[in-house]
Amino acid sequence: MPQVVLTILAGLGLAGMAYALVRFWRDLGLLRRGVRTPGEVVELRPVIRGNGPRTYYPVVRYRPTDGSVVTATPGRFRQTPLSAAPGPVTVVYEPERPNRILVESPSAAGTSSVLVPFVSLLTVSVVVLVVGIGVFVKLG
Repeated sequence: MPQVVLTILAGLGLAGMAYALVRFWRDLGLLRRGVRTPGEVVELRPVIRGNGPRTYYPVVRYRPTDGSVVTATPGRFRQTPLSAAPGPVTVVYEPERPNRILVESPSAAGTSSVLVPFVSLLTVSVVVLVVGIGVFVKLG
């Protein structure tokens, strides 16, 4: 039985760490090589986390180089949420996939905007791995 628990939790922990690393490198690559263009926050979706400060995930409208209008969101766990400040932002996008974006906000620009979600996911994955090893050692 302990081997099954270890296998499951270790597999989840390692998969989470691998996913966090791959996504972090992809987002860093997007920040380095992506096209930057002005955009406008058209909606703020609230993040509900207990009694902490209220933060929001933006829905952004912008024009890529082909002139079309794109409305997109970076996704709930892709980058650090914004404070309640609708208005102009800088959008970083891939020309091949204009819906894959990151938003550079005045308060959390650049690498820090993708570092916090990466560290959070990595921490949870390591905790799952350590709990799996702890259960194995205790029951084994």
